[in-house]
Amino acid sequence: MIFPSIERSTALRNSTISNLTLVNITRRVSLGALAVFLGQGITMVGQVSVVPVFLWAWGAERYGEWLSLYAIVGYLTILNFGMQMYVVNRLNQAYTLKKIDEYNLILHTALKLFLIVSCVGGVIVAAFCFLLPFERWLHFVHTTHITAALAGFLLSLQILGNIPMGLVTGTYRTFGELPRGQMIGNVQKSLFFLLTALVLGLHGGLLDVAAVQLLPLIGVTVYVLMDLHKRHPEIDIGISKADWRLAITFLGPSLFFFIIQISGGFTFQGSILLVGAVVGPAAVAVYSVLRTLANLIRQIVGSVNSVLWPELTSLEALGDYAHLREAHALLVKGALALCGTAAVFLHFEAKDIVAFWTGGRIVFDQTLMDLFLMYLILQIPWIASSVFPAATNRHQKLAIAYIVSGALGLILGYLFSSQVIGVGLGTRGVILGVLVGEVLTAGWYVPALTCRILGENLRRYWLSFVFRGTPILVAEALVAWWISAAIITPVARFILIFLTVAILALVGSYFWWADSEERNRMQDILARVKLSLALRQIVRKPFKK
Repeated sequence: MIFPSIERSTALRNSTISNLTLVNITRRVSLGALAVFLGQGITMVGQVSVVPVFLWAWGAERYGEWLSLYAIVGYLTILNFGMQMYVVNRLNQAYTLKKIDEYNLILHTALKLFLIVSCVGGVIVAAFCFLLPFERWLHFVHTTHITAALAGFLLSLQILGNIPMGLVTGTYRTFGELPRGQMIGNVQKSLFFLLTALVLGLHGGLLDVAAVQLLPLIGVTVYVLMDLHKRHPEIDIGISKADWRLAITFLGPSLFFFIIQISGGFTFQGSILLVGAVVGPAAVAVYSVLRTLANLIRQIVGSVNSVLWPELTSLEALGDYAHLREAHALLVKGALALCGTAAVFLHFEAKDIVAFWTGGRIVFDQTLMDLFLMYLILQIPWIASSVFPAATNRHQKLAIAYIVSGALGLILGYLFSSQVIGVGLGTRGVILGVLVGEVLTAGWYVPALTCRILGENLRRYWLSFVFRGTPILVAEALVAWWISAAIITPVARFILIFLTVAILALVGSYFWWADSEERNRMQDILARVKLSLALRQIVRKPFKK
């Protein structure tokens, strides 16, 4: 009887460790997601709020000249070449395995490389700004050459400074402290917008605004260096240990991350240019507004992916593929449940939302909206799966899938939207082409790639992770259709449809979509989180007066 008892104790201990691991990951991911969503909110509010201040202080023409300067230096962001993603993954793996010497070697090498890239970029930008009459090429009226050159150079310092600084701030992800790093970034964003508005309110010019926007970067850099030295003295931030042979090994994998980055913009901007070229500028406004509305929920999934990324890197470094497979299942099911439910809701309510949002100035196209929503649902499974090869530095084939998918989608979009093959679907043809292009490439290949990496059964992925949720979405659509037909009042219909589909999604996902093991795991995590919160209150209460 002794040996079975030992086996039961070992199993119980392993189960407890497993649960605590998931509790810690859940807590970090939850806090990280909140910090990321807060950052997105700060960016959105700041961008919307600062525009009228610019127009009030400078007028439309001078503000347009400022935007032109920003557009010129904005191309400097490509100097990252995708290296930051790859290097932070390597740092995360080294820290997880407690290889501190290797960690410092990678950090020194990457930091030296980034500093050199930034300095070379600064020299090139300075030569461009001061030697070439770009203000005449862009037809500036209010801004002289020397003012434009100095302002452009100061703006470039923001981007060039953020290249090495992004690597240093990225070390928070490697320690499991992504929420802290994200909140530091949120403070930097807030100061950026506040100082900009303050200088504009004091009638500052281009040079004043460009100069004051550097202050948050400088202040955060000083704080981060002090904070990391205090919290993680084992980490040596410097360049003295840089190894150029190691730096060369960064280039290949980083190039594929770079391809992933540019392919997204290639498809995003390319589809707009395609609509404008084939249909016209008026159609671009309708296309952009409806796509923005459909993409709001996708951005939430992208934020969760970025927050989950360092946790996946750590689990892979430890060889914990059981938890990786579990995270994969929960992420795909959760993302599909969220986006599918949002798509059902928007099918019925997007028209009123767009009318309110644009003041009725955009002509709503229900078919185009439904194509965007279909695209959203079909895209989510592979987008959710894509974070796993990216987080484990197995992204080479993922990058190829991204670029092939984008290129094929734009080609099909042109064929479907124009009269070349006699289809002529216009704006609808563009999104249909992009949708078909993804389904034929990344839509099936990326899940297969992820399942192969994780040792997951591909048939189980499609049947259990994806298609099992179809009855829930059908039930949501039927109930929403009945409410939409029965209730005429817009506000009441909006609220009832939202609440109904949300409740159906929660109940259906828990009792139907999740399997018994996942339900037990969620219950255990929730119970432990509640227990942790209760214990904190008990410990803190005696010290409160």
